[in-house]
Amino acid sequence: MIPGLARAEFLRYGSVHRNAYLNARPRSAPHLSLRDDPQVLFAGQLTGVEGYTESLGTGLLAGLNLWRMLRGKPPLVPPPTTMLGGLLQYLRRADPAHFQPMNANAGLLAPLERPPRDRALKKEALAERALAAMGEFVRAVEA
Repeated sequence: MIPGLARAEFLRYGSVHRNAYLNARPRSAPHLSLRDDPQVLFAGQLTGVEGYTESLGTGLLAGLNLWRMLRGKPPLVPPPTTMLGGLLQYLRRADPAHFQPMNANAGLLAPLERPPRDRALKKEALAERALAAMGEFVRAVEA
Protein backbone atom coordinates (compact mmCIF):
# COMPACT_ATOMS: atom_id res chain seq x y z
CA MET A 1 0.00 0.00 0.00
CA ILE A 2 2.97 2.33 0.61
CA PRO A 3 5.09 2.59 -2.57
CA GLY A 4 8.41 2.94 -0.74
CA LEU A 5 7.72 -0.24 1.25
CA ALA A 6 6.54 -2.42 -1.64
CA ARG A 7 9.40 -4.90 -1.16
CA ALA A 8 9.94 -4.45 2.59
CA GLU A 9 10.13 -7.57 4.74
CA PHE A 10 8.77 -7.40 8.26
CA LEU A 11 10.43 -9.81 10.66
CA ARG A 12 7.83 -9.37 13.39
CA TYR A 13 5.44 -6.47 13.64
CA GLY A 14 6.32 -4.05 16.42
CA SER A 15 9.43 -5.86 17.61
CA VAL A 16 12.28 -4.38 15.63
CA HIS A 17 13.29 -0.83 16.35
CA ARG A 18 16.65 0.80 16.51
CA ASN A 19 17.71 4.16 17.86
CA ALA A 20 20.69 6.17 16.76
CA TYR A 21 23.06 7.15 19.57
CA LEU A 22 26.52 8.51 20.13
CA ASN A 23 29.30 6.49 21.61
CA ALA A 24 29.66 9.29 24.16
CA ARG A 25 32.97 8.43 25.77
CA PRO A 26 35.27 9.19 22.84
CA ARG A 27 33.16 12.02 21.42
CA SER A 28 31.84 14.17 24.23
CA ALA A 29 32.80 15.94 27.43
CA PRO A 30 31.41 14.77 30.80
CA HIS A 31 28.51 17.25 30.54
CA LEU A 32 27.60 15.85 27.07
CA SER A 33 29.00 18.60 24.89
CA LEU A 34 31.02 18.13 21.76
CA ARG A 35 34.70 18.05 22.71
CA ASP A 36 35.63 20.49 19.95
CA ASP A 37 32.78 22.92 20.70
CA PRO A 38 31.51 22.95 24.31
CA GLN A 39 28.41 24.93 23.34
CA VAL A 40 27.12 22.06 21.19
CA LEU A 41 25.34 19.84 23.70
CA PHE A 42 23.66 16.49 23.16
CA ALA A 43 20.50 15.27 24.83
CA GLY A 44 17.92 12.51 24.72
CA GLN A 45 18.41 9.09 23.20
CA LEU A 46 21.20 10.46 21.03
CA THR A 47 23.38 10.53 24.17
CA GLY A 48 23.02 6.79 24.71
CA VAL A 49 20.30 6.75 27.34
CA GLU A 50 17.08 4.78 26.90
CA GLY A 51 13.70 5.92 28.11
CA TYR A 52 11.57 9.02 28.32
CA THR A 53 12.64 10.11 31.80
CA GLU A 54 16.31 9.52 31.03
CA SER A 55 16.01 11.53 27.82
CA LEU A 56 14.20 14.33 29.62
CA GLY A 57 16.95 14.43 32.26
CA THR A 58 19.73 14.78 29.69
CA GLY A 59 17.73 17.48 27.90
CA LEU A 60 17.22 19.44 31.09
CA LEU A 61 20.91 19.13 31.92
CA ALA A 62 21.91 20.28 28.43
CA GLY A 63 19.65 23.32 28.73
CA LEU A 64 20.95 24.21 32.20
CA ASN A 65 24.56 23.86 31.13
CA LEU A 66 24.13 25.90 27.96
CA TRP A 67 22.45 28.61 30.04
CA ARG A 68 25.41 28.55 32.45
CA MET A 69 28.05 28.60 29.71
CA LEU A 70 26.38 31.53 27.91
CA ARG A 71 26.73 33.44 31.18
CA GLY A 72 30.44 32.57 31.52
CA LYS A 73 29.91 29.84 34.14
CA PRO A 74 31.32 26.31 33.91
CA PRO A 75 29.03 23.40 33.06
CA LEU A 76 28.01 21.07 35.88
CA VAL A 77 27.40 17.33 36.13
CA PRO A 78 25.14 15.85 38.82
CA PRO A 79 26.88 13.62 41.37
CA PRO A 80 27.00 9.84 40.75
CA THR A 81 24.76 9.33 43.78
CA THR A 82 21.86 10.66 41.66
CA MET A 83 20.28 8.69 38.83
CA LEU A 84 21.16 11.31 36.22
CA GLY A 85 24.73 11.43 37.52
CA GLY A 86 24.91 7.64 37.46
CA LEU A 87 23.69 7.56 33.86
CA LEU A 88 26.23 10.17 32.82
CA GLN A 89 28.97 8.24 34.56
CA TYR A 90 27.92 5.10 32.69
CA LEU A 91 28.09 6.99 29.38
CA ARG A 92 31.60 8.16 30.25
CA ARG A 93 32.92 4.81 31.52
CA ALA A 94 31.29 2.28 29.22
CA ASP A 95 33.65 0.37 26.95
CA PRO A 96 33.37 2.14 23.56
CA ALA A 97 33.83 -1.14 21.70
CA HIS A 98 30.80 -2.72 23.41
CA PHE A 99 28.65 0.31 24.22
CA GLN A 100 24.89 -0.21 24.59
CA PRO A 101 22.26 2.41 25.53
CA MET A 102 21.19 2.29 29.18
CA ASN A 103 17.99 2.79 31.17
CA ALA A 104 17.99 4.21 34.67
CA ASN A 105 18.57 1.49 37.26
CA ALA A 106 19.86 1.29 40.82
CA GLY A 107 23.01 -0.49 39.65
CA LEU A 108 24.23 2.81 38.17
CA LEU A 109 24.27 4.56 41.54
CA ALA A 110 27.41 4.80 43.62
CA PRO A 111 27.13 2.17 46.38
CA LEU A 112 26.06 3.08 49.88
CA GLU A 113 28.80 3.13 52.50
CA ARG A 114 26.80 0.83 54.79
CA PRO A 115 23.94 -0.68 52.79
CA PRO A 116 21.05 -2.11 54.81
CA ARG A 117 20.33 -5.80 54.24
CA ASP A 118 16.64 -5.13 53.67
CA ARG A 119 16.00 -4.33 49.99
CA ALA A 120 13.27 -1.78 50.67
CA LEU A 121 15.44 0.03 53.22
CA LYS A 122 18.34 0.03 50.77
CA LYS A 123 16.19 1.61 48.05
CA GLU A 124 14.93 4.17 50.53
CA ALA A 125 18.49 5.02 51.61
CA LEU A 126 19.58 5.39 47.97
CA ALA A 127 16.62 7.68 47.28
CA GLU A 128 17.26 9.85 50.35
CA ARG A 129 20.94 10.20 49.49
CA ALA A 130 20.06 11.06 45.87
CA LEU A 131 17.56 13.71 46.93
CA ALA A 132 20.11 15.34 49.23
CA ALA A 133 22.77 15.28 46.49
CA MET A 134 20.35 16.68 43.92
CA GLY A 135 19.49 19.50 46.33
CA GLU A 136 23.17 20.41 46.52
CA PHE A 137 23.43 20.18 42.73
CA VAL A 138 20.46 22.54 42.27
CA ARG A 139 22.05 25.04 44.65
CA ALA A 140 25.28 24.85 42.59
CA VAL A 141 23.33 25.44 39.35
CA GLU A 142 21.68 28.51 40.87
CA ALA A 143 25.00 29.95 42.08
